Amino acid sequence: MNQQRRLETLVEVAKHTGRQVSAAFLKRTASFIPGIERLHNLITGIFKPAWSNYALSIVIKIDSPYDHKDEVIFLEDGRWLMTYSPRAGGLNIPDNRALVKCMDERIPIAVFKQMTEKSDRQYGSTYLVLGLGVITSYDPSADVFIVESVDQSALEEVTGVIADEETRYEVQLYAKLTNEFQPFVEEERATYTVSAPKREEAFRHLVLREYECCCAVCQMKFRLIDLIEATAAHIVPKHKKGTDDPRNGLALCRTHHWAFDVGIFSLDDEYRVLLSQKVKQAETRNFGLLSLSEQRIMLPKTHILRPHPEALEWLVMTTKK
Repeated sequence: MNQQRRLETLVEVAKHTGRQVSAAFLKRTASFIPGIERLHNLITGIFKPAWSNYALSIVIKIDSPYDHKDEVIFLEDGRWLMTYSPRAGGLNIPDNRALVKCMDERIPIAVFKQMTEKSDRQYGSTYLVLGLGVITSYDPSADVFIVESVDQSALEEVTGVIADEETRYEVQLYAKLTNEFQPFVEEERATYTVSAPKREEAFRHLVLREYECCCAVCQMKFRLIDLIEATAAHIVPKHKKGTDDPRNGLALCRTHHWAFDVGIFSLDDEYRVLLSQKVKQAETRNFGLLSLSEQRIMLPKTHILRPHPEALEWLVMTTKK
């Protein structure tokens, strides 16, 4: 097996976790990601490329004939678990055998789920990038594989091909986007292989990229190569053990980052600006935030990267105290 090629391919999958992609993206990947021929051929549910003895990816299709095609639950640590039916014909047929090899050796695979069919007039055939998974077992009584999203050790193995610490942590953050959102980090249980300054920079770059370097509140933007005015804010702050999950992030200009941190404004569950009552007591001049009350902020184009409702709920509850 070409291990380097496989890991580099899975890194690219991780970067797209939670995004909805076209059939062409999976079948003709090289047109979107140079150097990667395809992520799946969409002929059968299991894809084993010619250059590997292991399955590279699986897809859950809308018209799947199997009963166990769409069962996803969350584990205690927030990772997802799903069941996946093998192809008819027994575990010794080539496709199923390729999955068994992944299970036996805990080789990660890419997981895609079909969201719309070819006949859909608006989108055509599209697929959710569920992310990277590990086949942990096979249940012969139900005839299903048990697939879990990769744990931290497996994710470290995949992203180990990335030399730059900061980029490695960015990819790890993307890879967890379909996991259950957990607003707080239990630092005593957290294990990091990336230094704190690099983690901070990775969070910053990821959030700014998804907000196109614009302030979500006023949409101001200044970017000159690496000189960017906007900053990345944690909704649940770091000093409250807030997570680096980008769904706990928000791009804000420096003025609005300050105003957000000191409680001059917050956001409701509809992403609207809520001004604090204490603003009425302030002396102001040319303070543009006042005119943005109850206006909806700008959000990332990728839906899953928007501020998570649980983070916003924490913000509202904290503001009320």
